[in-house]
Amino acid sequence: MNDAILHVPDELWRSIEADLLSTPDLERAAVGFAGVRRNGSAIRLLLRDWAPVPSDEYLVQLGHHLEVSPVFWARAAKRCRSDGEAVVIMHSHPRDSQRPRFSPSDDAGEAQLVPKIRARAEVPIGAVVVSPGGSTARFTENGNARPMALSVVGAVGHQTEEISVDAAFDRQVLALGRDGQRLIRGLRVGVVGAGGLGSHVVQQLVHLGAGHIVVVDPDRVTVTNLSRLVGASRLDVMLRRKKTRLVRRLARRTGRMTAITEISESVETREAAESLLRCDVVFGCTDNQVSRTILNVIAFQYYTPVMDLGVELQTTGAMGGRVTWLAPGGACLWCMGVLDAERVRVEQLTPELRADEEARGYIQGLDEPAPAVVSINGVVASLAVTEMLARFTGFAGRDSRSTLLLYRLVDGVVRRTSPSGRAGCPTCSKSGLLGAGDLAIPPWRGGLA
Repeated sequence: MNDAILHVPDELWRSIEADLLSTPDLERAAVGFAGVRRNGSAIRLLLRDWAPVPSDEYLVQLGHHLEVSPVFWARAAKRCRSDGEAVVIMHSHPRDSQRPRFSPSDDAGEAQLVPKIRARAEVPIGAVVVSPGGSTARFTENGNARPMALSVVGAVGHQTEEISVDAAFDRQVLALGRDGQRLIRGLRVGVVGAGGLGSHVVQQLVHLGAGHIVVVDPDRVTVTNLSRLVGASRLDVMLRRKKTRLVRRLARRTGRMTAITEISESVETREAAESLLRCDVVFGCTDNQVSRTILNVIAFQYYTPVMDLGVELQTTGAMGGRVTWLAPGGACLWCMGVLDAERVRVEQLTPELRADEEARGYIQGLDEPAPAVVSINGVVASLAVTEMLARFTGFAGRDSRSTLLLYRLVDGVVRRTSPSGRAGCPTCSKSGLLGAGDLAIPPWRGGLA
């Protein structure tokens, strides 16, 4: 795994590419502003915003060389000095039909530019060169440049490693393609909640051949789980087995090569939340509002896409399920009304304080068990996993996909829509947490954003 990655939302990347390649015979330049996520020596830059170089600030602009006014870079450094954002230097090689390389001219230019930026702002610095044939990125630290992967968040993935395809997946390859199967094999998938919904999700991921599953759930198997928990037995109830252990057993019994990481803790803990940040996608299979709040933050603050699942089987109102794609460019769970501030607040209270508020009539029914039916869980889980396959492999087409799927039980219809986020939303807007990474409060316990 590359220890330096630049994550760019799909819509943002499209606008950057369009501008940088808008003059086929002249190089163009721009600057990006990115949030930062560090984990040891590994670093992730999360592009939040960008600005093209104005035409009157090019000192030299040719088809193979350009120079930009120092005033432009000084303004960029000033912004980053005040908020800690990383600087991303971007330019084009418009005449290169292949994936571009940094030229000697690029190296010489950055050797002069990087120290000047650092003199004004001690922030991480990345660089990207774009051509009609692709893009290449690198990260510079302590005077040394190293390759940096570029990941477009929300776009169809590309498997670059040569991963063998097991003959057991031959029928699947007919649908997803060999490259699609390799991509699935290379995925690291998080699943939060290994109960009624989560057990269906992990079962399908294992059968699909996902390379690595990180399963997060602090609970053990109880007798009420047996009607909906895939693979659970009465012996599991008697032995009070952890739900995460059932996932490992499932992977082992199917004979697949899926690696399982068990985290038998709440997603509120630092270990659990940080483990999800290293995933390519996360399935939220929890009905807990605090857990959903954390996943909501992970999706928008750290650019780790989340597929949030929900089932509604109340006797009044519409019954069915929901699958929501949470990623930059879409609405967050606050904007869609899925999260409720009062319920989140109450779930964060200690049991004693919750009991006190219930006694005074301020909250009611939070601990009442919700209805659950295994077949309906299976429908919603299958919708979510199939939607993930479509987004990551492109086997169902490469057009933009709806971010919200609503399954209506009364007529079996799945409705698709893409809600818009609220302007100025503290979570999913540019003025909020979007792409902030570690520049904002982390979502784990003691630092819930």
